[in-house]
Amino acid sequence: MSVTVGFWAVAFALGSSSLPLPQLGGATAANVPFILFAPLAPAIALNMCFGALTPVETTALRRIAALDSLLALAVVAATAAVAAPVAAGWITGVNEHTVEAMESAVRNLVCYTGLALIARAALGTQASTLLPTLVALVVSVFGYGPEQAAHWWAWPVAQPSELLSWAGSGTLLLIGLYRTAQGDFPRRS
Repeated sequence: MSVTVGFWAVAFALGSSSLPLPQLGGATAANVPFILFAPLAPAIALNMCFGALTPVETTALRRIAALDSLLALAVVAATAAVAAPVAAGWITGVNEHTVEAMESAVRNLVCYTGLALIARAALGTQASTLLPTLVALVVSVFGYGPEQAAHWWAWPVAQPSELLSWAGSGTLLLIGLYRTAQGDFPRRS
């Protein structure tokens, strides 16, 4: 919880700032939004909270994996709830860049949480933090074209109005939630 609160404090303070990074995807350099990297913290912290199932928990009647999926969904929903008043314009004095940063923060958290959950199911808890981190690094270095416009596949740096970025991020989260909840399904021999 404290990581998510810290994430929002940093997102509000530095959300519209950017980092100048060299590019290998067509541009010589690009101002990569800070909000590309900030959602990694809550996504990775959430994934590390789940831990590994012990042999006793695999035989228990309670649905641990379903509860893990619900926790991930609750963190994403709480993040969206924090950003909703800003995005809806209910809070006055917020500039357009901050609104875009908040929308991007929610989308990127959805994307990174989904990637972390997918990687957790495929690679295990410890290695699962690598996939969202690698995606953020690849997008930051290769994600921009000659006009400093995001490539179509670089969802985390796309404009918040890009529907493909929301659809892709949502799909990754749904797959990750399903793969996590699948841990409660009976195993086939």
